[in-house]
Amino acid sequence: HMSWLLAIAALLGTAVLTAGKVNYIVIIVDDLGYGDLSCFGRQNISTPHVDSLANDGLKLTQWLSAASVCTPSRAAFQTGRLPVRFGMTANALPWRVLALPSQPTGFPPEETTIAEVLRDAGYKTAISGKWHMGISNKTHQWAHLPKQHGYDSFVGMPFTNMHACTQGTEEQVQFCMIMANNTIVEQPTNYDNLTQMLTDHTIDVMEQAVASDQPFFVVMSFVHVHTPLFSSPRFRNVSDGGVFGDNAEEMDDSVGQILASLSRLGVVNDTLVTLFSDNGPFAEEGWDKAGRTGGLKGSKGQTYEGGIRMPALARWPGVIPAGTVTDVPVSTMDLFPTLIKLANATLPAIHLDGKDISEVLRNPTAASSPHKFMWHYCGENVTAARNGRYKLHFATPIWTSVARPTPLCKECCPYGKTAFNGTGGSLCDCNAENLTPHDPPLIFDMTTDKEEQHPLSPSDIPNFQQLVDETKQALVAHYASVSPHVNEMIALPDPALVPCCQGHWPNASQCRCQRYVEHHVYP
Repeated sequence: HMSWLLAIAALLGTAVLTAGKVNYIVIIVDDLGYGDLSCFGRQNISTPHVDSLANDGLKLTQWLSAASVCTPSRAAFQTGRLPVRFGMTANALPWRVLALPSQPTGFPPEETTIAEVLRDAGYKTAISGKWHMGISNKTHQWAHLPKQHGYDSFVGMPFTNMHACTQGTEEQVQFCMIMANNTIVEQPTNYDNLTQMLTDHTIDVMEQAVASDQPFFVVMSFVHVHTPLFSSPRFRNVSDGGVFGDNAEEMDDSVGQILASLSRLGVVNDTLVTLFSDNGPFAEEGWDKAGRTGGLKGSKGQTYEGGIRMPALARWPGVIPAGTVTDVPVSTMDLFPTLIKLANATLPAIHLDGKDISEVLRNPTAASSPHKFMWHYCGENVTAARNGRYKLHFATPIWTSVARPTPLCKECCPYGKTAFNGTGGSLCDCNAENLTPHDPPLIFDMTTDKEEQHPLSPSDIPNFQQLVDETKQALVAHYASVSPHVNEMIALPDPALVPCCQGHWPNASQCRCQRYVEHHVYP
């Protein structure tokens, strides 16, 4: 792509970095719904900085996550591969995500991450914020953390945001911590300053890279807007969207600081910024605490569109046409091959599920999807599939909210094993007894019915049976390509692996520290 980049650069009079290396900022928002950004129709939340990415770039209306929950979704982003290929997904609660920081499992060392490939190609790599793909194993402390998977610098939450870590309460130190590389720097978490701390780390890395004339790949993995909701003091009671809106607006402010830094550093035209959510909103946490799907069915944990269709934006001035919209179906996994190819780096010789979408970014109104089929997993099984414009459901979740209505949510599963007495924390399960099978599958036309309200009958589409047969045959072939792998999710916690900053659990007094120093390079 080099000559093409230089030609574009010459036309625009912009500088292209040495060897045509584009910088990457990847912004992942946690549990943000399809309808939670102003540019995706949210009325009572103001997100001007995120919206600027839509004005100056591309809005992708069919960006599909590889999973409807955190851990597998993030593992898929890192690898360009479906998490079932390397054991990072499971059917049953509580194992659908990594459940505790002291589990002895996590991201497998033999998997190749996008950070490893780009670092080897000369990039400065960093991640700020939530990781949630494992911490230690029984033989190696910190084996699963970002530093061991291609990231030069990590500041953030090695685990995830938990109810045990609610801002303003007595946090349970064994679950609540911030790390810098392989060092615990806060235990418990100081939520008052968390978002600014992550933002500053992100900007710090960008500044270092530009100063050393090095391209950068920086992931800003927000802890917002996952429950329990939290805000720094200046983002309390500022939003018309309530406490959830406060969270989204603090996230937007951070995005604004990152974008302003790109301008200040003079690298706006050399940087591809992408923003998306990891999965749909956590409906079971309650209407006032969860995001909105913008009218899509279902939510986090489900393979209805509300669980897997993400608000997504991409900006790269001079390359991505400004103010454009595409409804081409793409996957979060597509970033792996796309960013590697645009960096002129070498793709690893492994089976990728992601496809190169650089053509969609360059020519959004004319490009078509590189995916003939897309497989939507609930845990370890495909419960829905995309075949062109059609979506086929082989199984759908049994919503326990139907039999036992709750003020928390609709189209949801509030009474699961991980529910806090029916007050949130649950999700739909992926075991057979929690699903309704469909044969023939339920089929929806995504061009006219993204809300999945009107299942099509054989009289609606002449090639109904052909569509079903073709998709089933492709699914058989897909399953044949998935080799068995040890499950990394189903593992009992090991008390010896509780992260503790200056001693050992269960001596909680030793697991307390506030020692983060900005700009300091931690081991």
